[in-house]
Formats: sequence, C-alpha cells, structure tokens
Amino acid sequence: MNKKELKAMLNDAFYAPEPEEKQSFLKSFPPRRITMVEFLLQQISYIRISSWIVFLAIVAVAIFGSAFGIGMTEDIVTMIMPFSVAVAMVEVNRSRKYNMAELEMSTRFSLRSVVFARMVILGIVSIIILAISSPVIAGTFGGKALQVAVRVLIPYLITMIICLRVERSTLGRGNGYISVVIAGAMALFISCADSYTPAIIACYRELLADWGLLMVIALFAIAFYEQWKTVKTMEAFA
Repeated sequence: MNKKELKAMLNDAFYAPEPEEKQSFLKSFPPRRITMVEFLLQQISYIRISSWIVFLAIVAVAIFGSAFGIGMTEDIVTMIMPFSVAVAMVEVNRSRKYNMAELEMSTRFSLRSVVFARMVILGIVSIIILAISSPVIAGTFGGKALQVAVRVLIPYLITMIICLRVERSTLGRGNGYISVVIAGAMALFISCADSYTPAIIACYRELLADWGLLMVIALFAIAFYEQWKTVKTMEAFA
C-alpha cells in the first residue's frame, strides 16, 4: 500500500459530512446585548496612547503654568487645545488609513457606530480637560472659570468645524493628518493675534464678556451638525 492509497483510506474512514442547517443553528445564538456604556468602554482601549498623552499634556500645562504663575498659561492652553481636535480626527481616520474600513463595516458594530463612539469619547475627554483647566487658571489669575472656558472653547470649536468639513472633502479623505495642519494654523493665528493686534484682542474679549456664551452655544450647534454629517457619510467614503 503506497502513501496515496493510505491517505485515501484515512480520508474515507474519518470523513465528516457537511453540517446540516449550519447557518440557522448559528443564528439561533443571538449576540449578547451590549449597552452604550459598555460599547464606549470597549472603544477606549482602541484609542492610542499617544492620543491620551496629548490630552494629559494640556491638563499638565494648565496646572504647571498656574502653579508657577506663568501669565501666558491661558493663551498657551487656548493654542494647544485645537490639537485635541486633530487627535480626534486622526483617530476617526484610522480605519481608512489602515484599510480596515471595509472590515469594520462587516462586523457587529458598523463603521458609523465606531466613529460616533470615538467622537463621543474624545469629546467627553475634552470637556473634562476644560472642566479641570478653567477653574485652575481662573483661580490663579483671576476671573471666572466660565469666561476662561468660553475663551478656550471658541478656537477649539472653530477648529473642529473646519476639520469636520475638510474631512468630508477629497483633500481630507486623502490625508488623515490635514487636521494637524489646521490645528497648527489656528495656534499660529492665536499667537500672532496676541502679539501683533492687542487692541483687537481687547475688543474681542469685551465682546466675549457679553456674547461669549451665546457664541459657544451657536458653535456647538454647528459642530454637532458637522459631526452628524461626517458620521452619516462615513461608510459612503470608506
């Protein structure tokens, strides 16, 4: 008996028939229900350590600058806060960057769900950063925490709106790091405005004292709309 005949006999002896009604059997075991909180907690583990470092750095700058009485602490936090938007956009673009979008669309959680969850997580983290930084800065340098939060939020929200619009463009889909450039341009603009147009900045701060909260609410509404449009069109662009 040669090797081929032995292999054929073994195949005949141990042949397993195709399982009948396999798909219906598998469908009889529905996936375990998962709450929104559990889903968000799962997605936290997929956010890179480098992204968390950026967020922690913003808090560290606020605390360090306040502890040592560095007068430009609020301006520095305002300039680096837009980079948290860039981090969020890079995280959103990871599926497309690593060619995982098609796989994520075919899994239990759609690509839209994953993108939405990451936006929610990073948005909550940004709010926590603001909730920590604003009272620390206000307590050290005077003023109200709400006013500090408004001054920091406006450039942050403008950056978010621009990044979300660019994300849906051909340029944004082809370059996941374009949001970093936008955040850098916003930081440069804030720095130049503080240095070269102090009179305009003084008028701007007076305007914020009267209308800042309404401006933030309006920008929040626009940012939410842009996020909704981005999530809605995400799978179409994958």
